[in-house]
Amino acid sequence: MNKFSSFFSEKFDNLKSVITARQEHDAENSDRHGYRLLIEHLELKNGGRIVIFSVVTFILGLLEILLGDHQVIGVTGAVILVIGSAILCWLCAKTILDNTTDTRLMKLFINVYWIMFAICEIIISVSEQLEGKIPYSFLIFIAAFISVPVVKLYESAFFAAVTLIYLVSYGIGNGMGVMYYIGAVALAVAYVWIAAAVRAYYSSIWLTERQLDLTEERCTQISCQDTLTGLLNKAGLSAKFTELSSSGQKEKICVVLIDIDNFRAYNHLYGYDKSDECLYKLCNCIKIVAKPYTELISRFGGDKFVLVLENMNAVEAVKIAEQVRQSIETMAQPFGKGIVTVSIGVSGDAELKSKNTYSDLLNEADNQLIIAKKSGRNCIGFGGRPFIRDGRADPSAI
Repeated sequence: MNKFSSFFSEKFDNLKSVITARQEHDAENSDRHGYRLLIEHLELKNGGRIVIFSVVTFILGLLEILLGDHQVIGVTGAVILVIGSAILCWLCAKTILDNTTDTRLMKLFINVYWIMFAICEIIISVSEQLEGKIPYSFLIFIAAFISVPVVKLYESAFFAAVTLIYLVSYGIGNGMGVMYYIGAVALAVAYVWIAAAVRAYYSSIWLTERQLDLTEERCTQISCQDTLTGLLNKAGLSAKFTELSSSGQKEKICVVLIDIDNFRAYNHLYGYDKSDECLYKLCNCIKIVAKPYTELISRFGGDKFVLVLENMNAVEAVKIAEQVRQSIETMAQPFGKGIVTVSIGVSGDAELKSKNTYSDLLNEADNQLIIAKKSGRNCIGFGGRPFIRDGRADPSAI
């Protein structure tokens, strides 16, 4: 007994979640931007289904005009229905061809179309009843509509209400029994539930795909991002550079390689926690100086950072490197009896042709960094010689 009770309880909860669009409410609470995108997706799906139905009503309306044997009132209803369906089809086709959407006009006309459809179909059905016929056309339209349920709940509820009102009035006029009315109510409720189930189906698929996309994007971001500083890591910079080189733009680039002086000794002296704090502060200095010039800033190793400067000649790159060096020196992060400093290597500018360009420039910047290290550190290596602040070289003279 408990097994059956839990089974029906589970099915009832599933049904309740479909009718109340629980997935949409959860999305609205947890992801507002995603919820707006979901509503746009559902609007698109609903529009597509309405277009399908308008084509069906256009064809059925034509058949009523050409083959139906009705009074003038019935033919008038069929003509209005054909005109409404044709205008809606034209409006949707124009939207697709022009690639522009007049949302207000579309929503207005869809609402007018539903009202027009309901009135015209009732007119046609009344005409059939006046002639003493079974309202086959109304039954055909019900079958067509149930086969293509709309996604918007208020539209499905509107059509279900119109259907129920007509069926009840028809039952009263023809003296139908209790089972007829039960069937009419069951039909209206079933249609609303089917429409809700279709909406939940589209919502579920879209939300699942969005969650997968977000997870994939997050995994890609994590694999390409340094967890401590938030900068690109070596793999991330390589991927960005591959993307840049494959764009086909022939730009001149420079590579700036920054290395913290004696950072291993800093690690031994202060420990890893203080070292991470120092790295984070240095990272902020580099970002403040370099962000106006480039987005390609990377933590290239434990104590190395790389800047890739686009559309910039070597002299300008050296000046930016000097600003970075001065910014870190001005920060005056204590290190023993002195402060933390950096040595920098700057490559010459080269035209971007392939990924090999990046590798060559990085190797050149590394060679220039070695020159800076051998020249006493806290300076910039460029063109095979050091640029040192005490006046032995000047970036404007390079």
